[in-house]
Amino acid sequence: MRSSTTSVLFLGPCRKFDPATEKPFPAFSASSRSGKFLRAAIEAAGLPKSVSIAFDNVIPRALFDKQGRERYPSCGELVEELEKHALWKLGASDVVIGLSSVVGDALERVGTTRLAAGNVKGPKVMRLEHPSFMMRRPLPERTDYVKRLSDCIAMAAHRPSIA
Repeated sequence: MRSSTTSVLFLGPCRKFDPATEKPFPAFSASSRSGKFLRAAIEAAGLPKSVSIAFDNVIPRALFDKQGRERYPSCGELVEELEKHALWKLGASDVVIGLSSVVGDALERVGTTRLAAGNVKGPKVMRLEHPSFMMRRPLPERTDYVKRLSDCIAMAAHRPSIA
């Protein structure tokens, strides 16, 4: 029997450093630019009561290079962290949306490895562009992003998407 609530987890690569607090931002924080954009896109897409939303990062900390500059993780680093990530405890009716191509690639690699090992449990996995990338795109592309986000949520909730 299907659960009455479906979880949709938006998964980014790693936390960003907040210079104001000298700590990493929470995943897609409402006070970060990409968090504001993503939350506004989710609101515009519409959210049925049967869907709960969560935000997380594959790597739960900010990453820095040898010169102390913030850096983006490699696919290998993401795969290593994903193998032990709590997202695999989500059910088959839940959805994980990897936000960025590298997160999508890492999710695909780990999912394929898990499947080959006979582990078929876990959520549906999808991918979309990272909000920070979409914020810099022209308005028609941002509008299309909201539509595609709506399609992901609709698939999770098994309801028609926005037109």
